Amino acid sequence: MTTLKDLIINNYPKEVNLEDGTKVIFRPLLKDDQQGLLEYFQSLPEEDRACLKDEVTDPQVIENWIYDMDYDNLLPLLALHQRRIIGDATLHFSQIGWSKHQGEIRLTTDPQYRVRGLGTLLVQELIDVATQLGLEQLSAEMPPELDKAFYLFEKLGFKETAILKDFVRDLKGKETDLVLMTRSLI
Repeated sequence: MTTLKDLIINNYPKEVNLEDGTKVIFRPLLKDDQQGLLEYFQSLPEEDRACLKDEVTDPQVIENWIYDMDYDNLLPLLALHQRRIIGDATLHFSQIGWSKHQGEIRLTTDPQYRVRGLGTLLVQELIDVATQLGLEQLSAEMPPELDKAFYLFEKLGFKETAILKDFVRDLKGKETDLVLMTRSLI
């Protein structure tokens, strides 16, 4: 069976082209990316950050991610343009337990690179990795306010599976629904 470490060694860095021809590099997160990742998240609009599971503008959160990285259960994939982080997509999975056949995708992109295909390319890359790892199902969670993200995942074969009413709170404490989307890989 293919391991994530093998995939990382054999596939990255990878150059891709956005729809407008802009050349972007995909590669895994490295320890040297701590400051750049923090600056990337701090540059995202508040409404984007409000929907994330972690307080990504907190330097301690980013430091913990960097130093607790476990490539056996996580692929944090960065998109870079001219050495600047413009996208972050992660594939979370476990090799043990009742969900070892599943993975979860999380995605953020710089607003200047949206509608140019960056999100689609990042999610498709993680779908390809998940398939090579033998995962059978992927999920993505988002609040309904992120309708563009919903349509992106829908375009890539994800289907709305559940809506959990008032399930999460944004950064301001406002309760909102959570949409669960899934895609079968078999």
